[in-house]
Amino acid sequence: MAGLAVSVALGVGMSAARAEDTQPTPEQIEEARTFTVNNAIFILFHEAGHMLISEFGLPVLGREEDAVDALSAILMLESDSDEFDKAIQDSADGWFLLDESKEEIADSDFLDTHALDRQRAYQIVCMMTGADPEYFKKFADSLDFPDSRREECAYEYDRTKQSWFGLLQPHLRESGKSKITVSYQPAGDEALQPFADILKEAQVLEVVADSFSEIYKLDDGIRFTGKACGEPNAYGHPEEREITFCYEMALQHVVLIDGFFERERREKKNKKK
Repeated sequence: MAGLAVSVALGVGMSAARAEDTQPTPEQIEEARTFTVNNAIFILFHEAGHMLISEFGLPVLGREEDAVDALSAILMLESDSDEFDKAIQDSADGWFLLDESKEEIADSDFLDTHALDRQRAYQIVCMMTGADPEYFKKFADSLDFPDSRREECAYEYDRTKQSWFGLLQPHLRESGKSKITVSYQPAGDEALQPFADILKEAQVLEVVADSFSEIYKLDDGIRFTGKACGEPNAYGHPEEREITFCYEMALQHVVLIDGFFERERREKKNKKK
């Protein structure tokens, strides 16, 4: 039943603006589901990176958002997980698609605490190629990522990894695990609830919570919460020791990849003319 709910949710979300003869295929629905889950994992790693800084009082030189993007990428890449390797590639694609979805860049984008979406995407690719240039070669090649930049990324990755791991070393857990409470609140919206179900079925919050509770000496009481927020977002509450992932973010990623599938379909159709 859960699998059916996922398919229905993605099918509805992806077909809202499509004609009957251009409905998403089962393969596209499954790819969209994976893409959505993987982007949620990276975003939660990002927010958990902020959590480490807050919980352990770690120093940050430069913009914290940039530093945490690098940290979250390093933690995923060093986890020796095929699932996380796939997730980080999807997250880079997610930032590229978000950038492409915007008609223009506003002045407010330059004032934001985060880098521009395309910059974030390329920085993730830099971390990927710096960590394992052969494994991620095909992905980097698909973006025409310059060889000269890949060489620089190898140095940047190693330097950044050593800096972060040096700061985190005193906080590594030798045994046991911290208690992090995970909860998925009802969406309160029939149209949004299926996307909450996607995250819950994939145990997205649990995956990331376990990744941190088993490695770091975090005090018990941290909470990871999925909920409807009224906007696609994810954020942390240092004082309340809570990380929130908004269900609207899952919906946003389905819309982004659906747009990509639709552009692919149109390009193939035009080539046949």
